[in-house]
Order: sequence, then C-alpha cells, then structure tokens
Amino acid sequence: MKIHFNINRFGKLLSKELRERTPFIVKMVGIMSLILVGIWLTSMFFVRGSAVPMEARTTYLYIAVLITALSAPFSMYKNYNHPKKGIDYVTLPASIEEKFLSMLLISTVILPAIAFISIAFTDTFISIISPSMFSGLMITEPDFYTKMNGSVSDLIIIPLLCLLGNLLFRGNKIVKTVLSIIATYIIFIMIIAFIFLYVYKDQIETLQNFELQIRVDNLYDLFRSEYFAPYPGLKISVGILALLYNFGFPIGALTAAYYRMKKLQY
Repeated sequence: MKIHFNINRFGKLLSKELRERTPFIVKMVGIMSLILVGIWLTSMFFVRGSAVPMEARTTYLYIAVLITALSAPFSMYKNYNHPKKGIDYVTLPASIEEKFLSMLLISTVILPAIAFISIAFTDTFISIISPSMFSGLMITEPDFYTKMNGSVSDLIIIPLLCLLGNLLFRGNKIVKTVLSIIATYIIFIMIIAFIFLYVYKDQIETLQNFELQIRVDNLYDLFRSEYFAPYPGLKISVGILALLYNFGFPIGALTAAYYRMKKLQY
C-alpha cells in the first residue's frame, strides 16, 4: 500500500474486524459478568448471607478486565503469524499501520473497556436489587478509583507485552509469552533491588522507619515522595526507573510489536 494510512479504509477494516469478533467479545464479557453474579449467589446461599466486601468486588473487576485484555490477542489474533492461516489476514486491502492500529484498539482498548462497563453495570444492578449483599455502589467509592489508578500501568503494560508475544511467537504462544513477561519483571525487580540494597543501601536504612512500600507499580509515587528529597541521587534513580516502567515498557512493546508485524514473513 502506497498510502500508509487512510481513515476510510481503516474505518472499514475496524468495522469488519469488530463484526467478526463480536461473538467472542460477547462470550468473554458475558462470562466475566456471570462470574460476578455467581459470587453474589454463592455469598447469598452458601456463605450464610455474608456481604461481599467492596474490596473483593473492585479486585474482581480489576482481575477480570486484566484477564480479558491478556487473552484478547491470543484468542482473536492467534492465527495472524501462522504460516498458512495468517495469509488471509495479510491479504486484506489495508496497510500494516491500519491493521496494527485495528488490532491494538480491539484487543487492548475496546474489549477491556466493554468488559469494564459490563462488569461495573452488573455490580451496580446487583447492589440495587440486593443491597444487603452488595453494599454501596462500586463506581461511587473513592477506593475504587484509587485502586484503578494504581493499576493503570499494569492494565496497559502487560496486555501490550501479550500483544507482542502473540506476534513474536508462532508456537506455544501463551506459555512463551508468560515466561517472557515473568523473566522481564524478574530482571527489572533485580535492578531495583540492586539500586536500593547496594547502591543506596545507607540511604534506604535511614528511611526504614517510614515503612516505605517499594513496588514496581508505585515507583512514580516514590519519586514524588518527600522522603527522598534529601537524597537527590536516590530520587533521580527512582525517577529513571519509574520512567522506564511507565513509558519505556509500553513504548518498547508497541514499537517491537509493530516492527514484528511489519517484518513478518510467510
């Protein structure tokens, strides 16, 4: 394709892909919503009417949306790089950029968003008809937004790594992708541990009384923390790690996935 991106052509491709993948989307979202209904019924009839805690409900929403986003590339685009089955998709009248953007939107944005809305709606409906079991509206709880805000990085980074794994590997995609993600996180955590426990060991020991929680997903919060203000070297190191995780990981995954898609040969 001489024109790398044409909005009309992209719109037709996106519409076509959404129509073809609607059965899977409905099935996936329906299962996740029904599981929440199952949690409600189980608590009502088998756990002596114990109310489901708000924390459990928000945790389920996060896990369900994450699982949906992780499974999307492997379920909807598993044959894209197949030596024979992938040829049909490659021959579609659209550029690589249009196909990549369509794949990205459907698997990492549209499907997770639909799952989020469906599960949140189901939770709200249950809380209205059974307030004794689902007390309060999840979407009005401050803790709900705090939890979602703290999980945004994972909800973006891990699905993008799964998208890359689906394009990168041709056999045993899920296993290889999961192992690769685990290895990536282990290496990153080892770098963090080295910096905190060896490079800035003395400074960290002086901060032990503050009971700091050092996690991969809260590096930016640590960077903004006033506790590191007296230690500019440590603060800058944490800032670089936060930048690497929150921006380097997703941008790297996107770039690698696009490059893999562009260079793929059948």
